[in-house]
Amino acid sequence: MATSGVGGASLDVNAIVTQLMSLERRPLEALSRREAQVTARMAAVARVQGAVSGLQVAAASLAKSATFSGLRASVGGDAATVAVTDGSKAAAGSYTLKVNALASAQSLASQAFTAGASIGTGTLRLELGSVAGGVFTPRAGTTFPTLTIDAGNNTLAGIRDAINAARIGVTAGIVNDGSGARLTVTANDTGLASVLRITVDGDGDGDNGDNAGLSRLSFDPTIALPPEQTVTAGRQLQQTRAAADAAFEVNGLALSASSNRVTGAIEGLSLDLRKLSADAVTVTVERDTAAIRGAVDGFVKAYNDLDRLIRDLTAFDPATRRGATLNGDAAVRSLQTQVRGLVRAQLNVAEGELASLSAAGIEAGRDGTLSVNAARFDAAVADPARLARLFTATSTIESQQGLGVRLEALAKSLTGTDGLLPARTKGLQAQVDSINRQEGQFNNRLVEIERRLRRQYAALDTQLQRMQGTSNSLANALSGLPKPPGA
Repeated sequence: MATSGVGGASLDVNAIVTQLMSLERRPLEALSRREAQVTARMAAVARVQGAVSGLQVAAASLAKSATFSGLRASVGGDAATVAVTDGSKAAAGSYTLKVNALASAQSLASQAFTAGASIGTGTLRLELGSVAGGVFTPRAGTTFPTLTIDAGNNTLAGIRDAINAARIGVTAGIVNDGSGARLTVTANDTGLASVLRITVDGDGDGDNGDNAGLSRLSFDPTIALPPEQTVTAGRQLQQTRAAADAAFEVNGLALSASSNRVTGAIEGLSLDLRKLSADAVTVTVERDTAAIRGAVDGFVKAYNDLDRLIRDLTAFDPATRRGATLNGDAAVRSLQTQVRGLVRAQLNVAEGELASLSAAGIEAGRDGTLSVNAARFDAAVADPARLARLFTATSTIESQQGLGVRLEALAKSLTGTDGLLPARTKGLQAQVDSINRQEGQFNNRLVEIERRLRRQYAALDTQLQRMQGTSNSLANALSGLPKPPGA
């Protein structure tokens, strides 16, 4: 029953209720706008907290003594000769290095066979070890299985797969060199401690070392080769590359290693020998000033990011007379004041010590941002121990604590469970929760108001219909009366 009327007038109940309810909802819309503002403040505070956490990480790096005590190694001369790593634990100094031989892994090759040819049957036993005084000694602590070669795997491909499946520290392959297919067997490790011995047993022709059947794959490294020969009985595989240790000199001392990656020759350094050197190269271990500068640059960036973010979020535009999201926020302003104050702090230290960031070349500009004065910083880093004390000093007296230590502690206090920023977030969340409760209560009230308005206007609609019926009846009655004479 949407409309009714008297005398042609029309009443739209739905339209009237809708318009009235739009007026009733205005306080709810105001609450929604307030909730959006508070939510935006929470998001902005979260951004500030993230930036403070970034500053904490950067300050923690400067608070560590290791940041200032790290060393790095470099190679002078033909740098392609050797690569140096792990210099952080080495003693500062200079070393000469000359590479006379590189370590190599032994590699063997069979005679050429036709594709798919049957090599023979029996067993193969591949061992890794060393040779000294004409005696082969298998590698201690390693089990070398015996491989059975029968009609199902006695081709080059079958033997290759059997060797590789055994996983004994060698790699088998097949190479075609134009004259046929050759089985290759190569030790996985370099050095004289990884010499191969391949023993054949149960060869079908009864001779486990001749040039027939499976014994064509035998190799005993203790058997000497006849002059100008590459194979002989019991040593039927050709050695295409001998196992060799690396030979090098450090400060004139002759040294060797089974691998081209050498550790322990120079304490704290790992050397990757890459090529022979006609002349010695110089390995220098010195203070890693680049790492120190990197830590300082990381701190400067983290501080500037935080300071710039706070300035943006608390700004006021006089042209539009509108403030940014956190304009007037006392907690964030307090945070900025504390951090800026600490960055500009003067330490209570002995004469000759660095007492401030500016003394180390970390200077504050007119806009509050930090920058590094390269000349002053280079002068400060020339004495890394003194520079370290500026950031890492510990003391029960706050003014004597290093700035890295104090900044890290401040950042932790600001972002910790009971810190300024979590407390601010908690307060804002409480406002959101309160607004949500008000919205819920108001929505319930609106439902009741709408019901009441609909009842009222429904009753009015019914009354108007009755009045309309009465009006129509009266009009009909009047029209049936006789007209007066002369009318």
